[in-house]
Amino acid sequence: MTQPIRRDSFTDRNGGTRIEIFDELSDTAKAALHAFFRRAGASHLMDEVVLPLFCDGDSQVFAAVRDRPWPPWGLGARNIVAVLQTHLVSDGCWGLSPVHVADEDLTNVGLCAALYKEALETLAVDPNAEVHYLISEHSRLADVTLRRVGFERTEDVFLTEAARYFTYRVPAGELLTNLGLAETDTIDVLAGAMDDEVFERNAAFHSVIYLGSRAEWVADRVTIASEVARLVRGGHYSKPAGVPTGTGRFERDAIAEVAQGVREFLTDQEHSELLDYVLSRESEFTAARINQSGTNTPVVDERVRSSLVLDGLGHFETRFTARIKEQLEEVRARLNHPAFPLGRIELQVTANGDRDYFGMHRDTDGGDTRELTFVYFFNAEPRQFSGGELRIFETVLEDGRVIPTERSQTIVPRANLAMFFPSRHDHEVLPIRVPTKAFADSRFSVTGWIHRQ
Repeated sequence: MTQPIRRDSFTDRNGGTRIEIFDELSDTAKAALHAFFRRAGASHLMDEVVLPLFCDGDSQVFAAVRDRPWPPWGLGARNIVAVLQTHLVSDGCWGLSPVHVADEDLTNVGLCAALYKEALETLAVDPNAEVHYLISEHSRLADVTLRRVGFERTEDVFLTEAARYFTYRVPAGELLTNLGLAETDTIDVLAGAMDDEVFERNAAFHSVIYLGSRAEWVADRVTIASEVARLVRGGHYSKPAGVPTGTGRFERDAIAEVAQGVREFLTDQEHSELLDYVLSRESEFTAARINQSGTNTPVVDERVRSSLVLDGLGHFETRFTARIKEQLEEVRARLNHPAFPLGRIELQVTANGDRDYFGMHRDTDGGDTRELTFVYFFNAEPRQFSGGELRIFETVLEDGRVIPTERSQTIVPRANLAMFFPSRHDHEVLPIRVPTKAFADSRFSVTGWIHRQ
């Protein structure tokens, strides 16, 4: 139902505005976009963000345009006054930029809402399409604002040099409704046909997305922590009932080369029984040891690793060994790891408590028979710890040497998830927080090493 128009200082100006969608960019369109970002004080965004994303494909630019009175064609005919870009992150998951406007339109809520509405309607043609944002771990304002319009915070984590970010997601059609824009024409939104509650909801949402992301695209240093971070194309964001592969910075075609996951590795009953077994043996856990460089004598060194371990899984060892063997050939092929004659399988339980971690290391340097590393996550529900992500850095073999690459993958520890990766890959366990300090609330995992004969 159309709301009565409540005039504001932008009503007349927005009356001559239309929304244009760019699926391809002509030279005149590029010139208009360059001119807009120059006026908006962020001329670098066009060459450093907009064009690279656009050229990768699966991206659209939505622009609010006021045409030149005469001639309404040719160079300079389009006067772009607001820009929003969408790009596909993974199947059905879309990243949306803030609505960029020049200073004179920073409080033009109708303009921002109308442009955003057009983008959401385009995405919502696919009923499974979701809108995703990355929000810094301790952001209160962005968390409250996004939750109020239907976003949920997931456990998908993304790490930068400055901060840890969590994925917030919502179906595109649901967001359109929650912003109060589903039943109103774009022309009416531009004209201000929103009641005060819808107006305030959109004002808060767009202000937070714009201001929360501003530090990222105006700062020269990557160490600046922005509350809202740009989604990286090729990052993997899981959906309900999907197979989570974690998130990280790596090329789209190389995701499978770092690590591979298997969900529901055990049955629910087996998962529960394993947890009960481990909790009943709390007194048998000992401080984890590491092999220091140049020695074969394991030592406790909490500067590198802080955790408790239990050697042996009792009657669960046969079950885990059988399950690993069942999955091994498929996982090895997905990892593109060379075939090898199967040898023994080592297994160990790890309990990570408050402030525990494991610094960067690799499980083999080629001097032993370890081929693949296996990590199975299990914990009490609801989960009482935070952090503890497994971060894996890809390495390759060149002339018999292990060489690290720039690709990495970060896996959130989810109950009943097993991960496999080559033992030569550098990896780390990020710090864990367990507010209760209780052993039963720890981050538990079964770690295994699959040897060649």
